[in-house]
Amino acid sequence: STNEVGIFEMKSQGLVEVENPSLAFLSQRGSETIGSVVVPTMEGSRPLLVEVQALTNTTSFGQPRRTVNGMDFGRLLLIVAVLSKRAGLRLGNQDIIASVTGGLRVGEPAADLGIALAIASSFRGAVIDPHMVAVGEVGLSGELRSVSQLERRLAEAARLGFKRCLVPGTHDITSQTPGIKIIPAATLREALAVVSGKKTKVKKDDG
Repeated sequence: STNEVGIFEMKSQGLVEVENPSLAFLSQRGSETIGSVVVPTMEGSRPLLVEVQALTNTTSFGQPRRTVNGMDFGRLLLIVAVLSKRAGLRLGNQDIIASVTGGLRVGEPAADLGIALAIASSFRGAVIDPHMVAVGEVGLSGELRSVSQLERRLAEAARLGFKRCLVPGTHDITSQTPGIKIIPAATLREALAVVSGKKTKVKKDDG
């Protein structure tokens, strides 16, 4: 099927299939890395865990730069705008670089939450729990929207030893995946509060 993906590695004997792509993409990930979040993505019908990294730095020029690698540039601009307007992060004077490690390209909106958390982690200089993954689409009003095939994503994360998954609050989480705890968040602001260990109250946005 053209909706499937195969991962191969070039070795001395030729192309060899990578039997566990998620593990291969995460093999060089540090345990306490600032600006790093693991996202369970879907490539065709195959769940694949990838690491999203972000780096923020105060710009040295008048216009801050936005740079992406392995993701859609327009999605990055949307996420940065929502982080600034709805979550209160002052990113207007920050250069922002976002990347998917391993040379993979992620095009689905389900990676939005992971990108947003990676940016916030770098901006705040705070490490996100290395045993947690995050998945969800970010809307313009700061809400988190559900994604498809959540159960398969959770199963892959649990198989690789992750203990928690941050998901949109709109998901039906009555069915549990053994080995992983599901943490719902209705908005991006709530998700940021969860990863920082703070409690938050839902309130109307001033803008």
